[in-house]
Amino acid sequence: MDILKTLFGISQHVSKTDTTSNSPDPDPNDFWIFTDPDARDVHARQGRLNELAHDIQYEVMRAGPWKPEELEYKYEIRRLLQEGTITDKGTYWFTSPFPTVYRATRDGSLTINGIEYRFRTRNDIVFQCRMVRDTNPDFGGPVLVGYLQPTDKSVLCSQMGSAMKGKPSKKGAGV
Repeated sequence: MDILKTLFGISQHVSKTDTTSNSPDPDPNDFWIFTDPDARDVHARQGRLNELAHDIQYEVMRAGPWKPEELEYKYEIRRLLQEGTITDKGTYWFTSPFPTVYRATRDGSLTINGIEYRFRTRNDIVFQCRMVRDTNPDFGGPVLVGYLQPTDKSVLCSQMGSAMKGKPSKKGAGV
């Protein structure tokens, strides 16, 4: 599922993305790097930006920095954008941290943590947070490739059953 971006009633609206072809190297401590700017704007307009920031830091990031494989996803998305292999779909994922959904313009692959993820033209590609991976052991890495359907549903990780509720797990922070 993904959320169609609101055009704010402005004809010149240009969709913004969490990664561009010339994005700087990602900072492992910057909790906003996987949040689509349009999703962030929506939360700000709703007066929920602090709630989203807390959710990302303590639920999505598990109270630690982004992991190397998550940062590797950013590098791969930047590379694919530079090659013109993917483009902004004009949507973001329906769960926190609300990352941009990208659309493949041709067949290709990305490699994260030694695992190759192949995609076909018109497949959607989106970041998947640790919480999703923690609750689904079959999920190999921080990327989902498939055909996504639009939704108007929006969910913070803290609203999910496996949420840490802002507390470190028994395994320790960052797990």
